[in-house]
Amino acid sequence: MLSDSARSEIQALMARYPKPRSALVPALYVAQREAGWLPNEALDEVAGLFDIEPMEVYAVAGFYNMLYKEPHGKFHIEVCTNVPCMLRGSEKLAEHLQERLGVKLGETTADGNFTLDHMECLGSCATAPMCFVRRTQSNWGRYYENLSPETADAMLDELLATVEEPAPDLPMSRLGPEGAAPYHHDHHPDTNFLLKRIDQPDSHLIDTYLADGGYQAARKAVGMPAQEVLDMVKTAGVRGRGGAGFPAGMKWSFLPKDVYPRYLVVNCDESEPGTFKDRLIVEYDPHQLLEGIICASWAIQAHYAFIYIRGEYMFGFQRLQDAIAEAKAHGFLGKNIFGADFDLEVVVHPGAGAYICGEETALLTSLEGNRGHPRLKPPFPAVAGLYSKPTIINNVETISHVRHVVEHGAEWYRQWGTEKSPGFQLVCLSGEVRKPGVYEIPYGTTLRQLIFEYAGGTEGDRPIKSIIPGGLSMPHILPDKLDTGIDFESIAGAGSMLGSGGIIVICEGTSIVSVARRTLGFYREESCGKCTPCREGSGWMETTLERIEDGGGTPADLDRMVRITKYIDQQSFCPFGPASVWGLQSMLRLFRPEFEAFIAETNPYEAKPDIPVRPIYRPYTGKIVENVLDD
Repeated sequence: MLSDSARSEIQALMARYPKPRSALVPALYVAQREAGWLPNEALDEVAGLFDIEPMEVYAVAGFYNMLYKEPHGKFHIEVCTNVPCMLRGSEKLAEHLQERLGVKLGETTADGNFTLDHMECLGSCATAPMCFVRRTQSNWGRYYENLSPETADAMLDELLATVEEPAPDLPMSRLGPEGAAPYHHDHHPDTNFLLKRIDQPDSHLIDTYLADGGYQAARKAVGMPAQEVLDMVKTAGVRGRGGAGFPAGMKWSFLPKDVYPRYLVVNCDESEPGTFKDRLIVEYDPHQLLEGIICASWAIQAHYAFIYIRGEYMFGFQRLQDAIAEAKAHGFLGKNIFGADFDLEVVVHPGAGAYICGEETALLTSLEGNRGHPRLKPPFPAVAGLYSKPTIINNVETISHVRHVVEHGAEWYRQWGTEKSPGFQLVCLSGEVRKPGVYEIPYGTTLRQLIFEYAGGTEGDRPIKSIIPGGLSMPHILPDKLDTGIDFESIAGAGSMLGSGGIIVICEGTSIVSVARRTLGFYREESCGKCTPCREGSGWMETTLERIEDGGGTPADLDRMVRITKYIDQQSFCPFGPASVWGLQSMLRLFRPEFEAFIAETNPYEAKPDIPVRPIYRPYTGKIVENVLDD
């Protein structure tokens, strides 16, 4: 089924990696582009090219959401209905698109033009409601953001106008005025470094980057002893921005001495709901990331660096590819960079729709060309990571900080923040606030300052009910913690974790029962299925919460969920399991009276056992549940 050009493209992809098997997912994208989906005949041909058993290819293709196992329409429209988008009206958008297209979620229009689906977080929480549109037989994909019924109709009309073309003649970007990046708010000019350039025209091009002093830090780093660069990052106290907050320099120091090759892997699988900061960097200042990669690779003496980017970030993928080509043309990547005896290749590797691949060992397994299942630790990746070799894995923002530390020094960096959380950070603010977006602030800035001074308060001046301070997986905290500093230690003292810096605000009038149900729906959908507590438990929790929301709950359900979440928290294989229930545990603890009142109001079954039931179709999950009617 594969054309000669597709076979040649796959072989070229295989040559980019130290081990060809790593190219399996990119190769499946090529095969899918040929037919619009992946029939078994195409999978068999891919297996032949890689000289592996077809069942291995079937297993990989069946794991990832962006690899289609059945035909789709010419355009695949996915509406994000996760909690941050739900809070800003995504359910109404989903209803409108279903009505306009005449299909339910998961269905394809009769003319074969559109397949409509709901989707988990797409890294666009500040511009909700939104959807991701992908042309199934091309490399084209685009985010349509800040949608209303009117603009959604305009989107469909725009797509229909190109439906007969081999590839849509439409931009992949969603640039703001004069090419500026949207939803960036600068309230701290003294710490405006990571996002300083993204509002400038052509900020993604190397010429503008060089004009602003770009690649001088990398040149400086390569001229220093590698250990000095590592020590500088360690002294600065740069902490990981991917979730755990582990000091980057200390992680680098765990590399075993004199064991080579070593690899640097940059985690850009930004899938935690409420988090969308890395997307700005790769789309609008990719050379900043590349310069950070050069500094970090020199410090750990790695000659290969990989950027694992989530599959939906097609615009960011394109920008990174173009930036790498520009950097190579200037001699900043490739052989003997900056005239030094140091070679460095950077490969951008697309994911294919799996939240679990944000976990570092699952990411490595995926990068090696397998299903994204996590690994047992120890050994830790610094000892045995990619291809069982020493590997450092850091987040996009973390590596971008390295570039500025090398340029200005460790003491410069420590002038901001706190003793244990030095420097500045990118925080993502979403939910029911007036000005959602990415804010670059010093550690220690309070939640109150961020929400009320910088973001203008809540929508409609509604009182805050709950705050999730570090992405959807983190425990909720109450508004009495508004004066808590946004740093790792202070947020922990308030009973939660800073995580990936995704702050979600929920206001009074929003049902915490609905928030809990949608939260567990996400973790049920994204469980990799490796271990029983996570695989089965998340489904039990979602089913229970759906039944409660649809009027069939009992007080015993609350106690049962408290009990089962403890097992999921304590007995899952990897951090995904505990993270999947931390939010629910906190909601049951902080909002138990609301759950009890909701159950008492909506379920009269025990008092009126003769009341009939009727099936209720849930439009966002495609499930039918039994709902008890009142009189």
